[in-house]
Amino acid sequence: MTQAQNPDDRDRQVDREFRALNRRVDRLEYTQVSPQEFRQAFERVYDEIDDFKDEVREMRSELNGKIDIIMPHITGQGNS
Repeated sequence: MTQAQNPDDRDRQVDREFRALNRRVDRLEYTQVSPQEFRQAFERVYDEIDDFKDEVREMRSELNGKIDIIMPHITGQGNS
């Protein structure tokens, strides 16, 4: 025969389950990112990408200038 569960045991079990659920909810809330935080993170990434693009444009322009200077010497079309 099975014995009926003691009310105190049942209360402890419910309390344990409630605490476990509460911990899970706390972890879930902690890991959630608000839409504003998400937007700000993407804005920072886009700003860094824009800075990188500017740097690449500057380097490309500098490289093109150097190529323009040395190409006449390489091809023998320089003013000598």
